[in-house]
Amino acid sequence: MAILRTERFSDLLARCAEEADSLTLVAAAARHVATLGGRFPAGLGMDALTAEERFLLESAEAAGATVHCTVAQRGIGDHMLITSTGRLRLVVAGEQTPDGAVFVGNVDWHGNRPADLDDEFTHRRYTSLASREAVKKWLVAEGTDRALDLIRKLRHTFRHVGPMLVHVGDRHYTNLGKASNLVGKSVGVDSEKCLLNVLEGTPLLEWSDEDCTFLTLMSILIASGTPSRTEEFSGTQLSTARLESFIRGRVQAYSREVPESVEGLPEIERLWSLAAISCGARESAMASGVPVYRVIQGMTINKEERLLGTPVGAADLPDSFSRLLRPYLTGAQLDGVGDPTALAGAWAPHIAGLHEPADSGFSTRFEELLHELVAAATSATRSHVGMSRGPKDVGLLGRLLAQGDPAPGKWKTSDYYCCVVPSAEFVDRFSAGPESLVQVVRAIAARMRWNGWHFMPPVAGPGELFEDRDWFFPPSMPDITEWTSHHHQGHVANGVRHAIRVPLPLVLAGATRPGIHDFRLMRSDGDPYDLTDLRAAIAVARVLQSLYQAHARELETSSAGLVVSDFGNRWYQARYQVTPETGPAGAAAPSV
Repeated sequence: MAILRTERFSDLLARCAEEADSLTLVAAAARHVATLGGRFPAGLGMDALTAEERFLLESAEAAGATVHCTVAQRGIGDHMLITSTGRLRLVVAGEQTPDGAVFVGNVDWHGNRPADLDDEFTHRRYTSLASREAVKKWLVAEGTDRALDLIRKLRHTFRHVGPMLVHVGDRHYTNLGKASNLVGKSVGVDSEKCLLNVLEGTPLLEWSDEDCTFLTLMSILIASGTPSRTEEFSGTQLSTARLESFIRGRVQAYSREVPESVEGLPEIERLWSLAAISCGARESAMASGVPVYRVIQGMTINKEERLLGTPVGAADLPDSFSRLLRPYLTGAQLDGVGDPTALAGAWAPHIAGLHEPADSGFSTRFEELLHELVAAATSATRSHVGMSRGPKDVGLLGRLLAQGDPAPGKWKTSDYYCCVVPSAEFVDRFSAGPESLVQVVRAIAARMRWNGWHFMPPVAGPGELFEDRDWFFPPSMPDITEWTSHHHQGHVANGVRHAIRVPLPLVLAGATRPGIHDFRLMRSDGDPYDLTDLRAAIAVARVLQSLYQAHARELETSSAGLVVSDFGNRWYQARYQVTPETGPAGAAAPSV
């Protein structure tokens, strides 16, 4: 699978440093490093700078300073570097270079270094230090019990959300990879490497200002919305000023106003109150159908919630996809694509037929149609691979949930399927090594089955029933991702550079269950997806959701069972096996 493998993150950092040095001017070099070679917006990269670093950069830009990587002068004087976590740093003369950093170059002021630069740099640093000191003062006043409660809640959250990385001054806090200092995939819940565990056994007065700031502000950030808020400051500085601006922006986006009584509160109490307003306003907005999505910058694992504007409708469906639906749904019925639960009723007359056996390498017409729909959407969005996952026996799932039986939370990955469809262009890439195609498709399907397993426990019962296994909070909104091919092991191996994910909940046993299905698209290179692509993907996903809902209703209420048996390893092996005469069998997506 090396044909798709992405370079190591450390290699990318080294390459960006070399490229930045060739740009000469500090402004251009800093922008190149801050965005890791233009792989995400400059504003996001610059938000990783501390206030004093930003001042140093602005001063160097105004003076027309340049950057030179001279080995003999490395680290002497003001200089620029990239930390091992990918953050741009501007370091003044005399300060120690952090371990593992990649040196970019020394700053050459050409005699224009301001005389008061060091004093102003120090002043801004002390202002930031004073802000963090104030947060610690607040936490100490709250007392040890409150601090320990925040720790326990954060530890639970970090165990069940995606990776995040934030900066507080020159320190970082992350549950991602080798730099991890929080519980997550790389650090166990009881590990001494988890800072939260260390703090728990340390007197509150001995906690650093930075640790108190992280603990308090991250807790406030989460309180402003959902657990996924942890990722909305990834790659940036977490400070009181930036957090207040962020939460106020969310309150405004949800069309809510801040009462005057909140404005007069002390800073930290004001932040907690703003977070509560934001959370309540968000819940109201979601309940009223306000469409939201997230933009994910894979390089910084930053995930920004945005409002979609106008709701997605039938006009967003690709024409080729709509043509496939004509035997089943009328144009008038498709106008209800915004309400998949209601649209499921339009599928009802066809479900019995779709549960009948099929030809052409599929067990049932349901599995065949699912494959055709994913293939059409993959082609229409110029994607390299499309996929949709779910539980093999959704009827059994519904019946167990109705009985209050938490057994699905213990299901194995083999109890899930994923329909993976590579495009014809993607298949052609393997012409020199066609045996690798089967491995890639199977690997993608395996990862998606694991996602189904990963999201089931919160659906099956209280979280405490499943503390002996790994699980995530199910995603609740669509997302569009750029440059996701470096941090995620599966994405690194299979070149998943740009992606779209649309989570598809189902109504089972009378309640909406998140995380049951999803629809995804990926590109291994080329242009990132745009908003038109996202709207098309959401529209397609809503149709799939209605089909899944009709399928589930039939199986929940009938004695007849249907277990999806296609889309397993043997099925992919048979479909994409290499023959001397034809190459990979059945590999190309059907023309529609």
